Amino acid sequence: MLDIHPIRTRRERDEFVRLPRSIYAKDSPWVRPPDMVVNGYLDKKNPFFQDGVGEAFVVRRDGKSLGRIMAHVWRRHQRLHGERVGYFGFFECKNDPEAAALLLETTANFAREHHCNLLRGPFNMTGMQEAGIVTEGFDQPPAVDMVYTAPWYPVLLEKSGFRKCLEMETRSNENVLSVDLNPGAARYRTTSAQSVQLRHLSTLHRTAEMEMVRDVVNASFLGNWGFVPINRGEWELQTAALLPILDPALVMLATVQDVAIGVTLAVPDFNRVFRNTNGWLFHPASFRLFSKWRLHEVVVILCAVRKQYQNLGIARLLNIELLHQMRRRGYKSLSATWIGGENTPSLASTDAFGMTRRHKVAMYERAV
Repeated sequence: MLDIHPIRTRRERDEFVRLPRSIYAKDSPWVRPPDMVVNGYLDKKNPFFQDGVGEAFVVRRDGKSLGRIMAHVWRRHQRLHGERVGYFGFFECKNDPEAAALLLETTANFAREHHCNLLRGPFNMTGMQEAGIVTEGFDQPPAVDMVYTAPWYPVLLEKSGFRKCLEMETRSNENVLSVDLNPGAARYRTTSAQSVQLRHLSTLHRTAEMEMVRDVVNASFLGNWGFVPINRGEWELQTAALLPILDPALVMLATVQDVAIGVTLAVPDFNRVFRNTNGWLFHPASFRLFSKWRLHEVVVILCAVRKQYQNLGIARLLNIELLHQMRRRGYKSLSATWIGGENTPSLASTDAFGMTRRHKVAMYERAV
């Protein structure tokens, strides 16, 4: 017998957080995120719930957990994009079509109850959080901020009537030292960008300057498919755990008269450590993040340029300077997340740095 339950108690939340461990084998490329991060998203103090509603569920058969999901409706998205869409996120399920169908239908009912006519996902609540499922590259481990999902998920979604609505990919180059940079490239300027200054994040003022990063991201991505500007509370929730362990040299800012116009936000691949922490951020293995035993892999989370400065070579400047900083500090590999399949400029940029596809990722939707 299948039954589905909303998450109400602390014990049920723990079940929700732990559930993926029963789906992925020990030798799977999947990396368990820190429990405190997932708990932070579920907590009603999450800024999302100030203008959104959500409900988390676990499905069981004969008392044994088989899958989980979170249904949510983000009112800010509806107002900005003019579509009555609900979302599902944190989707994990055994290869059990009946259990998956019950999870997804329960989520569809939630969306209908909140006056939606479309259900889309996986999408973990707000912008800059994980989205999609892997459709190719199941043998490749995820870097930090990349999703990794079981190979049967596309079939489970399609059996429940979902179809792809957005395709993305991740890319990587395991030996970025092999990239041949033009010696003068770091000093490159276009006629319209001669006053651009490049620098990395200030160590002493990283909190304030990360606010500058948020401002550039919101200005750059506004109008993109599905993007909703990130408010300060959401940004702090998403960056608080990583802010103390960022390498400021990997966060590159382009400024004009001290105003940030572009940013490349990159971080060491913390997944290389999280793989050994069993969901506990303060595990002894985490001391690698703070010690001189430096990680050698870097992940570009985003590259953003204000719209009036786009197509002037600013992104190229930022990325070349990032590579110089990587070489100076001993990093070797570079990966990039969340590149849309139709984002020709970004794909061409990664091509120039010798990066090849790591995963294909897709979001799905259906009418409700």
